[in-house]
Amino acid sequence: MAYPSRPYQSEADYALMRALLVEIAALEGPLTYYHLGDLDWWRFSANDPGEAVRQVRLWFDGERLVGFGWPSGSGIEFVAHPRHAPVEAEILAWGEGRRPADGEGRRFTAWSYEHHRARNQLLRSRGYERSAAHFRLNVRALDADPPAPALPAGYRIRHVRGEEDVAARVEVHRDAFSPSRMTVAKHLAVMSAPTYRPELDLVVEAPDGSFAAFCLVWHDAANRTGEFEPVGCHSAHRRLGLTRAVLFEGMRRLRALGATSCVVFSSGAAEAEPARRLYAAAGFELRARLYAWELQERGGGDA
Repeated sequence: MAYPSRPYQSEADYALMRALLVEIAALEGPLTYYHLGDLDWWRFSANDPGEAVRQVRLWFDGERLVGFGWPSGSGIEFVAHPRHAPVEAEILAWGEGRRPADGEGRRFTAWSYEHHRARNQLLRSRGYERSAAHFRLNVRALDADPPAPALPAGYRIRHVRGEEDVAARVEVHRDAFSPSRMTVAKHLAVMSAPTYRPELDLVVEAPDGSFAAFCLVWHDAANRTGEFEPVGCHSAHRRLGLTRAVLFEGMRRLRALGATSCVVFSSGAAEAEPARRLYAAAGFELRARLYAWELQERGGGDA
């Protein structure tokens, strides 16, 4: 069957997209592709949050949203209800059709979990090849209190208090992810996202009052889970246990909100080994690998 589709129109559509992610997470648990925080981060950390979401297309079964596609750089992020898996082919075809006519030699990227055989087969049938690039989905149960955060003398953990902290919050982010495109305007926009909670925008404050490490936690109350995204540490304060401490504080706050699990993605690249050791030390376990599948661009943008 063909699913009717249309472009994104209004905030009502954004609410439908969020509801779809919550519904999928209820069915699939932590092994879902995207969490509420991912959606809000894509949109509100963009240069123009309104324009970013207007690139989205929605697919329906009657009046019920069952999938959407979000163009992302030279590829697509896409969501499909597991009971409406055939819509994935339609979303991919739409995304491939948006490739620029002068895109010859570039690659169009879509993502699939290593264990998701049906999606992997679909991508292979459309000419995609799995690359080595991947992310690791790390999951931790919150069935017991995490260890108390341990900090060096003079450091303390707190949450972002409002606009007065944003410049310092952006500074530590930019250093941790240098080179970074994060700006004060972008973080202020993130603070307006539906899932954002100031008490879950955590920082480690250094003795001089600057911010030394941070994590942003996104809480899915309906599914009693949380996601850490992003997580980082200033280069001048590394190897002090600060990032693990702020992760533990985030877990403690999630658990107080009723969450029973949390997730964090990490790069599968060799240079990301320190992050993998950090998450393992914080009690996360590798549960899945999310691979980039690439379709060689062809001039004319034909699928």
